[in-house]
Parts: sequence; C-alpha cells; structure tokens
Amino acid sequence: MTDVSDRPGFYRVMVAIETDATRYYGPDASRPALLEATQAEQMLAHLAADMQALLPDISRCGLIAAGALYDQTQVLRPGYPVFAALEATATPGAGRFQPGLVSIGGTGGRMPVDDLQPFDDIPLGMLQLLPLSIHGPAPLVTEIGHAMEYRFLEEGQVSAHSASWLAAAFGVSVNHARLMTLTDLNALLRLQLEHFGFLPLWDLLDAALAGREDALAVTTPSGQTYEWRESAVHTDFQTFDYWAVQGGGADLPAGRLALAEAYADHTREMRQYLTTLGAHGLTVQFHLPGAEDCLEGSFFREVSEAATAGPDPTVTEHSLDGLGTVAITVTHGGMIENYYPLSPGGLNDIHACLRDRVAGGHTVAFPGTLVYDETTRRLRPDAADHPPGGGPRPI
Repeated sequence: MTDVSDRPGFYRVMVAIETDATRYYGPDASRPALLEATQAEQMLAHLAADMQALLPDISRCGLIAAGALYDQTQVLRPGYPVFAALEATATPGAGRFQPGLVSIGGTGGRMPVDDLQPFDDIPLGMLQLLPLSIHGPAPLVTEIGHAMEYRFLEEGQVSAHSASWLAAAFGVSVNHARLMTLTDLNALLRLQLEHFGFLPLWDLLDAALAGREDALAVTTPSGQTYEWRESAVHTDFQTFDYWAVQGGGADLPAGRLALAEAYADHTREMRQYLTTLGAHGLTVQFHLPGAEDCLEGSFFREVSEAATAGPDPTVTEHSLDGLGTVAITVTHGGMIENYYPLSPGGLNDIHACLRDRVAGGHTVAFPGTLVYDETTRRLRPDAADHPPGGGPRPI
C-alpha cells in the first residue's frame, strides 16, 4: 500500500520578468529566444539555487521548467495547458520520490510539446513569464507552497546573477525579475482589469480558470451581460437597429449622431471583452436577444425594416475612429440588409460575400460614421449627396 506521504503533488510558480516591450516591435523587432537543452538545464540550475537560498526544503522536491518565456495570456488559460505539459513529464517511479531537475529545451526553434511552444501570433507585453512546477510528496509540496505564498511577495526577487543570465540567454532586457505564485499572477491580472474598469471581465476569467461548473452572469458598466456556462461565455449580440429601438440605447436621444457615439461605446466595450477573453482561450458565443441558438459564422446578416431610397449608394460602410468598420449596409433586391462582423476575420468574409451577392459597378460610400435615420432609429444607406470627405465612390 502506498503511504499517503509518498503521493505526488505539484505547485505552480513562475519567474515574472518585466522587460522592455518596445523591443518586440518595429523594424528590428525580436521575440525572446527559445533555449535549447543545454541552456535550459543551466537556466533551471540558476533558478533552483535562488529558490533553495530562500526555501532550503525545496531541495527535497523536483523542479520542472521549459526554456521559454510566455505571455500571461498563454499561461492563464482554462486547464493551464503550459503547466499541465510541464507536469506530464513527471512520471511516477517504482519506489520513493527522488528529487531532481527536469528541464525541457527546444530544437530548431520548436519545443517538443505543442503546449510548450510560445505563441508567435500575439502581441507581447512587458511581462514575460517563465513557469516552474514544483514536484514532490504532496504534504511537503503543500507546506512549501504555503511558504511561497507568504514569502515570494517580499523576498522573491531573483538574484542579480540569475537575472543577468536570463537577460543574455533569452535576448531580452530585464528591468525586474521575481518569483511569483499562480495566486500572485491571478491577483495581479485582477488588479489590472479592475484599474481599467473591467472587473466583470476578471470574474469571467476566474470562473473559466477555476473550471466553475455552475453558471455565472456579470453585467458590464454599459449594461451588457455576459454569462459563463457550459465551458463558454455567452452574450447577446445587439445590432444597431435592435439596440437603438429595443435594447441598451432605446432611451437615448437620437439627434446629432448621439446614437452613433453611444453605439460606438457599446461596440468598443464588446470588442474589448471579446479580444481579452479570446486571448485567454475562452470561446464566446453570440445569441440574438431572447434566442437560445448561437449565431454561427464570422458575421451576421440582418434584413432591415427600413425602406430603400432610390439613388442611395448600394453599399455603405459604417465606421468609427478606433473601431474601423462596425456594419455594412447594402441595398439589394428592393430591401436593405445590414452586415455585422462577429470576429476579426468577419469583415473580410462580408466583403467576399458581397462580391458574390452584389453586381459589379456598384457604388460604395464611406461616411466615416454610423448613418441612421433619426426618426426610425435604424441604419440607412449614406445619402447620395453626402458632403465631400467621405461620400460615395464608384468601384
């Protein structure tokens, strides 16, 4: 029978490295290097020495790390795939636990496990993370974990020697490097989101990271509702026409582009939620208000109740500064249709759809705002006599 004290346990920590993010952009941009096996082994030896100086009992545990730096959006994802991949390398032995260092290096710029490959298609921030998993008998790991939760905050700074080595090996500047627990990282992200007015967004992330099984609904400062359930985030998609007549903008005045500005705020907040949730690996499902079924595809087509007005441009791209295209209105077959992108690739898909749907030689208007009828509170095509600067153009 296995003694309970021999049962393995893991504790998840990391080295948080504050870097100069400007080095990741521009003509001479470079991302952090991927360490090969020998460098990864040296890296872990440096960090193990720092941790042992702070917590001597950690020498009775194993340490597992990969020679790579990760953005926090890759580390803080449901199931914590980076940590799970590290811990999968710890195979149970036939006898009692033996402490040791397990480092994982790359070859030819690739890690041996996909979940350990740093994302190369996301913008990097100033905080880069080097995850470490502590492995050992569960009671010992729990005891050390509790000590780290208390001591890392005040005493967790990486030694100057290790920080210098990390800077040279990864090819990054190191303004500050410290040991941090997963609890610390979650608390830091919560503070960041709360500071910028996105505390409901943290509640959704926290539910996903914790694997919460019961539903959780949150309401944003603008009144939008998001619900975590069935391993996804669900929210209503309100077109401008619905929003202005029955939804969040129904009580707002319609004159002097007031609805355009308010719907811009609505759309901006929605896109910020979608971008952040998606970056952390969460799926967002759109529903029409009151409908159970999810919207499928990368864009939504709405048949408007507004009437056509003869010579108006066939296609109107409603756009706003900082948001780009919000919707496209099309006069087609005697009716008006509004197209809304639901994902970053949705606008390209709308354009491809319209090339097949609308005959060539049509006129496209770019008014630079949302054009709507103040009486019906619905989107409409741009007027053919729109003043210079954003009027219709034949294509």
